[in-house]
Amino acid sequence: MLLAVCSRRPLLNAHLIRLSVRGLFSESGVWERDYKAETRRRVEQLWHGRIQEQWQRDAADQSSRKKFYILSMFPYPSGRLHMGHVRVYTISDTISHFQRMRGHQVLNPMGWDAFGLPAENAAIERGLDPEDWTKSNIESMRKQLDSLGLCFNWDREVTTCLPDYYKWTQYLFIKLFEAGLAYQKEALVNWDPEDQTVLADEQVDESGRSWRSGAAVEQRLLKQWFIKTTNYAKVRQPACYVCVRERVCVCVCVCVFICAYLNISTCFLHLVTALNVFTGREVPVVISSKNEFDGHLDTVMGIPDSSEEEAELAQSLGLSWISVLKTEQDGTQTLINSDEFTGQSRAEAFNSVTQKARERNAGGYLTSAKLRDWLISRQRYWGTPIPIVHCSACGPVPVPVEELPVMLPKVPSLSGKGASPLKMAQDWLRCQCPRCKGPAERETDTMDTFVDSSWYYFRYTDPQNPLRPFERSRADHWMPVDVYIGGKEHAVMHLYYARFLSHFCRDQGMVSHREPFRKLLVQGLIKGQTFRVAETGQYLTKEDIDFSGPEPIQRDSGSRLQVTWEKMSKSKHNGLDPQEVLQQYGLDTMRLYLLYAAPPEQDILWDVKTDAIPGVLRWQARLWGLITKLRAAREGPETPNPSVLNKRERSEARKIWENKNYAITQVKLCDDFLKPLSGLSQVRNPLGSVLLGKGSVLQQPWPSVDPEYLQTPDTLQLSVRINNKACGSVSVPREVAQDAQKVQELVLNSPLGARLLSERVIKKAILSPRTALINFLVDE
Repeated sequence: MLLAVCSRRPLLNAHLIRLSVRGLFSESGVWERDYKAETRRRVEQLWHGRIQEQWQRDAADQSSRKKFYILSMFPYPSGRLHMGHVRVYTISDTISHFQRMRGHQVLNPMGWDAFGLPAENAAIERGLDPEDWTKSNIESMRKQLDSLGLCFNWDREVTTCLPDYYKWTQYLFIKLFEAGLAYQKEALVNWDPEDQTVLADEQVDESGRSWRSGAAVEQRLLKQWFIKTTNYAKVRQPACYVCVRERVCVCVCVCVFICAYLNISTCFLHLVTALNVFTGREVPVVISSKNEFDGHLDTVMGIPDSSEEEAELAQSLGLSWISVLKTEQDGTQTLINSDEFTGQSRAEAFNSVTQKARERNAGGYLTSAKLRDWLISRQRYWGTPIPIVHCSACGPVPVPVEELPVMLPKVPSLSGKGASPLKMAQDWLRCQCPRCKGPAERETDTMDTFVDSSWYYFRYTDPQNPLRPFERSRADHWMPVDVYIGGKEHAVMHLYYARFLSHFCRDQGMVSHREPFRKLLVQGLIKGQTFRVAETGQYLTKEDIDFSGPEPIQRDSGSRLQVTWEKMSKSKHNGLDPQEVLQQYGLDTMRLYLLYAAPPEQDILWDVKTDAIPGVLRWQARLWGLITKLRAAREGPETPNPSVLNKRERSEARKIWENKNYAITQVKLCDDFLKPLSGLSQVRNPLGSVLLGKGSVLQQPWPSVDPEYLQTPDTLQLSVRINNKACGSVSVPREVAQDAQKVQELVLNSPLGARLLSERVIKKAILSPRTALINFLVDE
């Protein structure tokens, strides 16, 4: 059905019905009464092409509409989509259509994060060129995306392994090098013995294993390339201000001394002083032999009230101070002698002091002391070549911009055995130094693939530009991304690196905005049931399990099983092929289920036997039957009152804005004529043709609502339960809706309370303001 669309004002009169019926199955002239699988398939085929064409027309419209940039994290081209992909792209597709109907110029691009170890390892296993393997996978996955009815701006497609993309990745590296933010040094690095390459600190898990291969990581001393991300750890914070621990930050106004580490035998005062930016007083600097402070800091602020050790040190040096902490009888501490912070708890004062520091541009929230520069060297083939030439006379020299891209050469073998395979490309390796014109060699390490993905959102704004990574005016038009959709597993690495590159591009004058993303939508996982042998932990396939008893057991051994819900995975035998779901249930059913089953941020537990898919199928059939009845009524003398629909439209609009999956849930009320259709509007629905007298259903705007009806009412309806049984509702003023005592009095004094509660002994009344419900527990 490619789901429901309504007009701005669905005025259902007989004339409209007679005009619109002919628009539904104009090709066949036959309306099928039952919505069967074959009907669903033909409806989806009929509308798929039309939707794509309308999307392309809207994308080509360069009118002065307000922009909306929605971006879902681009995939690695493995060759097969999984259900997680389908959920992410269904969410972005739905939001993009919604914003288009609201009159926005929408950008919803797609591309491929195509470099990296998986393609190289797969190519080695199969004896293929990773370029051929990757291109074949991209072609396959693009066909799969098209089969899902997704509308992307394919004219803006980017592929990170193509020279016209990684040319500009290399350009940005050179800019970092010229700014002193890309450098090479010898360092102990994390070595993955299985993938034979270096890993960044963020790519090693808590147990010391590689994030990708799972191998135990080793430490090796190697010369590597780093990007100085720590330069942006304290953006715009002057060097003279000290980053301190939460323990002392709440007492910054009465800092008595600054303590710094130096390898000496004792502690002593120094003639150097620091300025307390809150009080304007000078604070002495104390040099200490203590070789490590908490949190890996080398400088701390001394607050005697908060530390016995610091109090003893201040006394030994003859320093005086005023007490600023008072311990209450319950053990909590509050501030005293602290001006406007006096009387606040330590937690309250921490927030207040931090806010004041931000207002004065003198500090802010704490920066992690564990941040390290970004290690980007990889001793593998399938990645962006680092555009550096090593000269014995000049040292490392960047390749001139006009000579970019440094192309990835063909090599006889991808197995580098601990060294980069690029060392085998001798003709490519030997070159001339750009500076002195003497003999030199190219850098043979390639870049971490996170470098490629750290700026792709910029390239989408100007993807065919041959002269620069992107035109500033185009980037400024579309940036920042309004909604960025992806998994929480990318928060540590990708989002950190992407924000760093965006800040750097802002400082280079390439863009106006510093932050790249306005809103992050972290979608939940799709989980499938897993069955493991309790004794061994082995995952079993469904064919190995006996489901005939009260609990599943292993078919051959009869061993008991552990049943859990986990992220879908081939290794856990709980995966699901989207193409099989598509073939069995249809595109609309799959998309509807993913939107209806849970809000985007929550996980979905996929079980088609007991879950909501049968309900979605039944609802589709009921909706089809409803339109069938509407067609039959076109000759009838009576028509519905349009004012009823308008009233419903106004009341539903607010709920849709406040609850992400409310629209899909509430559309199940469609049995009672077409009331919810005025509260839900998606671009794709041939049934909308029955409601329109002229024009295309694909061009209908989102229903407009009088702002008067979006205002919060003065009262709300409070549901009343007695011993957990619903017995009615009472209208209460909104300003007292969270006051349990006042709400209880209002209910007891209402006609409902007088009738049901006046003669009963109330043991307890439980108010739930969030759900607008009060439950009275009474003696039976």
